[in-house]
Amino acid sequence: MDKSLRVLMLEDNPADAELIQFELTEAGIAFIAKVVMTEEDFIHALRSFSPDIILSDYDLPRYSGALALAEANRRSPDVPFILVTGAVSEDRAIEILT
Repeated sequence: MDKSLRVLMLEDNPADAELIQFELTEAGIAFIAKVVMTEEDFIHALRSFSPDIILSDYDLPRYSGALALAEANRRSPDVPFILVTGAVSEDRAIEILT
């Protein structure tokens, strides 16, 4: 049985996606990653990839982490969602999550 964590990443910057995967590897986490960049691909991956965890950038060209969080809560309410960004203040991040 494969015990790898299924990680869905919503990230439009390939370098940032690679950095996240590097950090997961450095932490000793066995994972299978699916990186998507658009709302359409994100929604499709929620259904077809069945993630164990979602990591999402906040600021995307045509979508946002806040909208992705709302979508994830509708479609996969039991899947943990982590907002990964350097572009939002801590206060704003707390506001989004509450």
